[in-house]
Amino acid sequence: MDYLEPLQDFLSGLGPVGVIVLSILDSAGMPTFGGPDVLLLLMIPNFSQATGLWLLAGTVAGSTLGCMILYYVGRRGGEPLLTRFGGAEKREWVRQKLERYEFAAIFAAALGPPPFPTKIFVLSAGVLGMKWQRLLLAVVLGRTLRYGVAWYLGLHYGVRAADLLGEHYLTIFAGVVVLLVLMLLAPLLKKLWSRPSV
Repeated sequence: MDYLEPLQDFLSGLGPVGVIVLSILDSAGMPTFGGPDVLLLLMIPNFSQATGLWLLAGTVAGSTLGCMILYYVGRRGGEPLLTRFGGAEKREWVRQKLERYEFAAIFAAALGPPPFPTKIFVLSAGVLGMKWQRLLLAVVLGRTLRYGVAWYLGLHYGVRAADLLGEHYLTIFAGVVVLLVLMLLAPLLKKLWSRPSV
């Protein structure tokens, strides 16, 4: 997408406000392929720890706002838009996960790094009528953990953080995927564990 790099450069030049704006756009439906994570990671070393925490909070808030916009689009009849996010099989898989796990599914989607399909989960949650309070809490928790990783790496590794993330991206992504799978399986495992023995 030709527009993405100039947009990220422009928003990067705006400093913290640019990261927050990009996080809103990213979560509201515009694909940026992890743009907020990268900008946050690169900007954190330029600020004090306290200012960095405010930037982290602003990025989480911006992303949450973007998700709520997408959620309300779904509530207002966004089902036709779901066709933009994959085939019928994928949409059905997302629907089943939301109907079965709801809060945990949204939390996992908000936590998952790109290319995890967060937007289809949020839009589908609106279409299926998930309570906005539950969605809000799940997104805030998931995004705080996700952007918290970028904040931590930027704070402790400075300019090397982007290189470290690039070198170990597959390992980090695999670890997050395992965590998400365990979270989605947790209710099933709990049910099996609590089943009385014959």
